[in-house]
Amino acid sequence: MTNSVKKERSEASLKAVLIKQRQMAGYEKKKITVFISIIAICIFFATSVSIDNPETIKVFLLGGQSNMVGLGQIADLEQRYLKPLDKIKIWNMETGKWEVLYPGCLTESKSTFGPEISFGYTIAGILPAGDIRLVKYAVNGTALYNDWAPAVGPQYLGFMKTAKTALADIIASGTDYEIAGMLWLQGESDADENQADTYEKNLAAFIAHIRNEFKTPEMKFVIARVLAHYGGNTGQAAIVRDAQATLAESMDHVTWFDTDDCPRLNAGHYNSKGLIEIGKRFAESFSADRAAEPL
Repeated sequence: MTNSVKKERSEASLKAVLIKQRQMAGYEKKKITVFISIIAICIFFATSVSIDNPETIKVFLLGGQSNMVGLGQIADLEQRYLKPLDKIKIWNMETGKWEVLYPGCLTESKSTFGPEISFGYTIAGILPAGDIRLVKYAVNGTALYNDWAPAVGPQYLGFMKTAKTALADIIASGTDYEIAGMLWLQGESDADENQADTYEKNLAAFIAHIRNEFKTPEMKFVIARVLAHYGGNTGQAAIVRDAQATLAESMDHVTWFDTDDCPRLNAGHYNSKGLIEIGKRFAESFSADRAAEPL
């Protein structure tokens, strides 16, 4: 065999080895790419399952003054609202326990109710999968500018303590939760000549603080707009009403609805039918495209 032939064969063998190495490198690269893709898909589905997991408890926060406390009479309720709803529980800060939602569960007299009743029954139809928890903190005659002032107001502090205690109880049970939103029925006590003009600024600060405290920057906040004729101070009530609507337009994930057509007990308080309607509207605000399923 001539030297030239040997040289050609040697070069051919070397080329074959190089080609094989390139092929193997390409194969390994493909394997790595496929492996990374599989990991990405797994992470995506794991995240999706976590978000939509029916085992994750949906928590709704409720705050406000006397209309959130509620003067509805249990004797006026339709039969369907009288049956306790097991999948909806509400935090009882007196006992430090979750209780099945039923009319009068948070009132001393056990004869009155607030918007939480119809809200609970309606949201249960909108979100049929998984448990739902309500944390309600409301005090008669309280104002946003002082009582609910972030970090310093007594009602703000009381609300935060109540909510955090309730959430800690969920964590202690080994279950995950998601704060799905907050319902706000307040503003009448700020409708005076000294405070009405600051309501929009105060409410924006309040919402920002709540979101920051719970690390929920996109938490939905729903406002039931105050009446136009609260007592005799219609001018200041109009300022608060405008502030609530304006803030909903300028602040992300904030909405409002009217309560003007909700039946009243007196000039400033809703009756049983009015509170039932308000609770329904709160719930419907959380689902623009999903109809409630019958319970």
